[in-house]
Amino acid sequence: MDWFKPKRERKLRQQVRAAAAGAKRTKQTEFKWEQQWGLYEKVLSRKSYSSKEVIDSLRVIRDLNPDASMAIWNLQRLVNSGFEVEAQRPDGTVDDAMTEQLEALAKRVGLLYGGGMDQLVGVWTMAGYTSGGFAAEVELTENLDDVVDIHVVEATTIDFLRNKENKIEMVQKQSDGSLKVLNPETVFYYPLDPDVGDPYGRSPLLPILQIVFFQVQVLKDLQRVIHHQGYERFDISIVEEAIMNALPDEIKHDGEEVQKFVQQFVGSVEKQFSELEPDADFIHTDSVKVTTAGGAGSKSMDATRVIEVINQQIVSALKMLPILLGRNEGTTETHGTVQWQIFVAGVKSIQRTIKRLMERSFNVYLQIQGFQGRAKVTFNDIPVRNAMLEAQAEQLRTSTIITQVQQGWIDNNEAANEIVGHDAVGTPTNPVLNQFRPPTSATRMMGKNRADDEVEEGAEAFIGETEEPWAEQVAEITDQAEDAFGRFLEYQRKEYIARMKAAGTPLSSDEEAIEVFRDWVESNILYDSSEQLALWNELGQDWMTLAAVTAGEVSALTFDADVVFNSQDEVLLRALSDRSRRSAEFIQDATDERVIMSLWDVVAEGKYSIDKAAKALQEDEGFSKARARVIARTEMLGAARTGQNDSDRQSGLVIGKIWRSAKQDRTRPGHQKANDQVVAFDEPFRVENGKGQVEELMFPGDSSMGASASNVIQCRCWYKRILQGEEHLLRGGE
Repeated sequence: MDWFKPKRERKLRQQVRAAAAGAKRTKQTEFKWEQQWGLYEKVLSRKSYSSKEVIDSLRVIRDLNPDASMAIWNLQRLVNSGFEVEAQRPDGTVDDAMTEQLEALAKRVGLLYGGGMDQLVGVWTMAGYTSGGFAAEVELTENLDDVVDIHVVEATTIDFLRNKENKIEMVQKQSDGSLKVLNPETVFYYPLDPDVGDPYGRSPLLPILQIVFFQVQVLKDLQRVIHHQGYERFDISIVEEAIMNALPDEIKHDGEEVQKFVQQFVGSVEKQFSELEPDADFIHTDSVKVTTAGGAGSKSMDATRVIEVINQQIVSALKMLPILLGRNEGTTETHGTVQWQIFVAGVKSIQRTIKRLMERSFNVYLQIQGFQGRAKVTFNDIPVRNAMLEAQAEQLRTSTIITQVQQGWIDNNEAANEIVGHDAVGTPTNPVLNQFRPPTSATRMMGKNRADDEVEEGAEAFIGETEEPWAEQVAEITDQAEDAFGRFLEYQRKEYIARMKAAGTPLSSDEEAIEVFRDWVESNILYDSSEQLALWNELGQDWMTLAAVTAGEVSALTFDADVVFNSQDEVLLRALSDRSRRSAEFIQDATDERVIMSLWDVVAEGKYSIDKAAKALQEDEGFSKARARVIARTEMLGAARTGQNDSDRQSGLVIGKIWRSAKQDRTRPGHQKANDQVVAFDEPFRVENGKGQVEELMFPGDSSMGASASNVIQCRCWYKRILQGEEHLLRGGE
């Protein structure tokens, strides 16, 4: 069997060669284009829908289609949010001198587009979003000692091939058809969302092709439908009997002659009607009958639904938010925020790609200058969330950390590092009261609280009568809120007096009717009532939240079980927000009415003067410390009840409640009558107001169910809890 030995050796050598050839390559898997061609010096093919012809079509749509044009417009403004560049040394520190040179370079490049790197960012955004690829070339001087310019390169002109050394190279077809290998040290290309094995990237605009073609066809069809059915058209018919009567006798039996006669007759009628002017009157014989057809009375399919579907598809194809394309689609605030965050993430991904192009371009300049380091480009942030919501979120986060300190879970230094990034600089004397401050806008108008301000006696005694465990803390908060509200009322008084003086005298002769005078006051003095209401809401909500959280935390501690009060509970925050809004509306409405009636009293007395009117406002009780005291006591006590009630709800231990009237001579008759009223915890009390009308309140001082002012102002009633295991009390037992 020696003849078989050479054959086995040849097969073995083939296996060894194949294994050795495979071992030379570090990459074992292959892309489709490698499997397809398997040859050197072969350009990697583009997908059919990313060819130059398709991208050229996208450019036309991008520039002519209103929605696509708007999408590009918005995207360019968001991506081009401004940037900063700095030259960093290898150790990460910034070289100021070289940074200045980079900033100077950024101002002189992009000459074709008017100059400036910001112009290049806009062109890169538009070109890359259209073609799916971002490319740039750094042009150097002949001596290779400076940068002449930085150019945006059209991505569709760049191809990729694998050379004889099995490396991917960028090439560009020249005018003679040859391929020129581009220098990777000065020409850069980054694909957008590339597919597996596809170095060219994908255009986000591609889906618009299908929907735009469909939209154009639908609009053409709709145009024809409108022309045929949207307007009334003349329906002209020729009476056959009239034609027969008009036929000459000599041709009636000659078919060809009859046909010629009828054609001439009809042609003559068509010619006469086609030559009529739009405003001409019809004059015709009884051989022609004229009616109308179509118009508003005709019925056809509803094109609105079709257009809506097309609009939705366009929004999706352009990866754009509906509101940015002028589509006012309804959505919740939460969903809108999430959509905006997702959209901004897409914008930032484009910024990161352009950032890499910019940094590599700047790095070329640094290299030829002999600088050992790199360029760092930073785009300005795009706001992701509403500033007010961010501030509120930060305030709640601070509140949570303060609670953790109070509960002994973390120390003051840990809290300070979490919030401000360094150890605490001092020990807070009262962490709870330091938790909130009057809002910035209100603080500017009212001035800051002074540590040595004298606190007027009264709140502690007033709230102390409630015998609640949180009474002392809330009384202290009430005194501070009273000062803040008093300063705000004083600000309003001065503002209204100044406006009144600027408005002049409202009367020219006899007394004016009260309604006319009211209009004059509202137009000249109270014209920003909604803004004043917003300021009251802003100021009041901070103090209400402080009182509610204080009462809620203390109430939670009174349970025998381990109950932790959540100051960020959604139900609580919504209740406080609603209460603040309702209170602000009531307070500002009352202020507006007092201004009108106070000035009307001056008018009614006769001899109206600006000095008399100013004195009337200066003396009006609507801006007095007494009113500030009433507002503070009402709102702080009501807010504390809100926090206490929510603390009971969060505990899950309270199943009912018993109304307890304040034991004092001033207690309202309706509240005295409600004493000992028993209801389930999630049901309201039914209490008579000042007019004897029954109103519903979830707890004393509650206005969430529409209780009037006579039922809540300075109310010091309270409720007794009915806990689990005390079901007999719900049934009226002892």
